[in-house]
Amino acid sequence: MKFNDNNILLNEWKARYEQQNESTKRKLDELKSDLVQGRNNNFQLLKIKRSYKYPEKGDIFVFQPRKNIFFYGLVLNAHVNNLQGEDMYVVALFRSKSKSVDELSFKLDYSELLLAPLMVDRFYWTKGLFYNVSHIDNLGTPPSYGFFKIARVKPFWNEFDEPLEQRPEYLSSGAQTSVGVGYKVNKELIINKKLLEFDD
Repeated sequence: MKFNDNNILLNEWKARYEQQNESTKRKLDELKSDLVQGRNNNFQLLKIKRSYKYPEKGDIFVFQPRKNIFFYGLVLNAHVNNLQGEDMYVVALFRSKSKSVDELSFKLDYSELLLAPLMVDRFYWTKGLFYNVSHIDNLGTPPSYGFFKIARVKPFWNEFDEPLEQRPEYLSSGAQTSVGVGYKVNKELIINKKLLEFDD
C-alpha cells in the first residue's frame, strides 16, 4: 500500500516564506526560534476573559494578538469527537477587527479569512484566549475546508476523521496546540503589517 509522504502544507509554507523580503524572513525566523525555545509569551494570544460555558456552532468570538486589537472568529462546528480528542471545535478566524471587546463590528465574509479553518479544543475559551461576544444562526455557505494527514493513503480529511475525495478550498494541519493559534496568527501579522492597522 502506497502512503503519502509529501508534506503539502510544509512545502507550501516554504514556498511562501521564500517570497518574502529579507526583513520579513528574519522576523519569521525569530518567531520560529521563539517557538522552538519555548518562549511562548512572545507570540501567545493575550488573555481576555475566561469562560467555562461550552461554545456552540455560530458563536462569534474575539481574540487578542496585540493589546487592544481584537480580531473576530466564528465557530463553524462544535462538540466534535475524533482521534484528535473529544469535544473539539472548528473555528474560522477573520481579518476583521475592532479596538474594543464591546465594539461589535463583525460582518460575516468568508473572503476575509485570516487562516484556513482550524481545529481547537475548549482550552482556548477556558484560558480566556477566545471570548464569545455574539451568536449567529445563519452561517451562510462556509468554504470547503479540511485537515491534512501525512502518511495516509488519502491526505485530506474532515473533522470527523472521514476522508475527502479531493482537496478542499482551505486546508490546515488539524488540532492546534495550546500555543498553535497564536503562532499561526503572528506569522500572518509579520507578513502583512496592515493587519494591525485601522482605517480611522
